[in-house]
Amino acid sequence: MKNKYIINFSKKFWFWFWGRLMDGFAPSDIQGNYKRPKGILIDKINSFENYNEHFFLLVGNSCPWCHRTLLVHKLKNLSKRVKVIFLEADINSGQWVFNEKFKGCKTLNQLYKKGSKHNVFRSTLPLLFNFQNDQINILSNESSQIVNLLGSIKGESSKNKLKITNCSQDLLKAIQTDINDGVYKCGFARNQRSYEKASKILFKALSKIDTELDNKIGNWICGEELSYADIYLFPTIIRWELIYKNLFKCTEKEISDFKNIIKWRLKFFTLSSVSETCFDSEWKKDYYKALFPLNPNQIIPVLPSLEEIMQPMPK
Repeated sequence: MKNKYIINFSKKFWFWFWGRLMDGFAPSDIQGNYKRPKGILIDKINSFENYNEHFFLLVGNSCPWCHRTLLVHKLKNLSKRVKVIFLEADINSGQWVFNEKFKGCKTLNQLYKKGSKHNVFRSTLPLLFNFQNDQINILSNESSQIVNLLGSIKGESSKNKLKITNCSQDLLKAIQTDINDGVYKCGFARNQRSYEKASKILFKALSKIDTELDNKIGNWICGEELSYADIYLFPTIIRWELIYKNLFKCTEKEISDFKNIIKWRLKFFTLSSVSETCFDSEWKKDYYKALFPLNPNQIIPVLPSLEEIMQPMPK
């Protein structure tokens, strides 16, 4: 009898404690639906096309929001205008750290404070900034805006450079809200109802993209030219089997059921330099060990390598 009470008490305490942990990782609304915190947005400059300053882009290997900014950086050959600095996820302290001190900062949080950004929910990546009078001038930590700003910079001349075209803002919003955020809404759902709601929306959106790809002439979501819709979608789909399927409970359907998305993913992956932005070993380590509320024992499951996953489908 005593064991029963101990078990019930332990379960209730763990659920309460889990909720407090989740508040730090992933805030939710009163219905238990994951709600992504708002980032820092630049409000005066829409384009960097005419600016000559050197910019800095801080990213982490495992972050999908950083991944989309890295893709634009690579595909547009922006290395001479924007310096990329990689940070590591310190699992024990729960923060991003520099490999070497940067302007006296060891952690991302210290850099935010130096940039006079104290009142943010969390010091997050990606982060775009420059220097004004030798002072850190934080421009944006919202990946969608950073993608647009990087897209406005003229890249280095190259015969092999790809052009990234604009597309419908409604389409970008749908990919962002229902797919990019959608997997997190599944993984960070606080209850069964919010999880099932998120799963339904996520897989409906994937089905719509799969149909769009089938109906379009060309290899890309919007047709014959690569667009920002492709940039938005890729970081989520490339992580699917390794991260989102199991850890985030995105299990309503297999991603392989979406034949056109799988073909599109392989085509995108084989673009020049794209594979250089994919770090599957770091993804597995950071996700399975850092997201303690989703994986308390911190065991990294036995998973195929990204190289194995990206083998062409048999005809």
